[in-house]
Amino acid sequence: MDWGYVAEDADAYQELAPSVERDARSEVVLIHGPTNDPWSNLATRIRFGHDDVAARVAGVRAWFRERKVEEFRWLVGPSATPAGAVAALIELGANPDDEEPELTAMVLDHAPPPALDTSVREVNSRADFGQLRRIHGQVFGPGSGPSPEELDAEWAAMASGRWARAFLAEVDGETAAYGVMRRTDAGPWLLAGGVTLPAARRRGAYRALVRARWDAAEAMGAPVLVTQAQALSRPILERLGFKPCGRIVVLVDHASMSMPGPALNSSGLQ
Repeated sequence: MDWGYVAEDADAYQELAPSVERDARSEVVLIHGPTNDPWSNLATRIRFGHDDVAARVAGVRAWFRERKVEEFRWLVGPSATPAGAVAALIELGANPDDEEPELTAMVLDHAPPPALDTSVREVNSRADFGQLRRIHGQVFGPGSGPSPEELDAEWAAMASGRWARAFLAEVDGETAAYGVMRRTDAGPWLLAGGVTLPAARRRGAYRALVRARWDAAEAMGAPVLVTQAQALSRPILERLGFKPCGRIVVLVDHASMSMPGPALNSSGLQ
């Protein structure tokens, strides 16, 4: 089976934390998270078809405005419609993300190479979850994560095992990297984030965390792993056996944006 459709619109299929709101519509899936992470507010699985693109965009912006969200991101995969969706969104005021203008949908359907020299353990305690958040804060900044209350809720959800699992890797005896995986209702598990402390990079932690998540998914009967790879991750994942299956364009939009010029018709043209 072609699992690329899950990889390109992963947020439409993955099981999310209880604190995250998802509005799954036939024409688009909208995600609103409680943190200030720039990727916590998304519009994905875009299927505008022959509808009025400008009207659809106005509806999406209104949805985020209602939730006091100013900035959100469109993730436009190869199956998005209409065919000129990216150009239409840009003409309506969205802009390519300066830091991450595109992602690559990727699928792994066989075991990656083992990583025998790196110690990996699953996050099974509040203390281990604190280590995960510590690494995240050291890399992305102390204000990038959830509040203490949200942290407790996150850990409670992960501890239940219903929607996510996470793993920690050690380098030179120190916990230095983590990787998260999330269940999708389509079957595959999603590699859904992870990072290695700068001083510990190029030491095998990333590879070890991919293998640990593959082993966990296989033990649960999942057929494949899917992910949306950033530019730096893609070559590593390809060496581990992931196959690219589509380009995902990332556009930044603003809920307060007014429509510039005349509205577009269903083909994306004036």
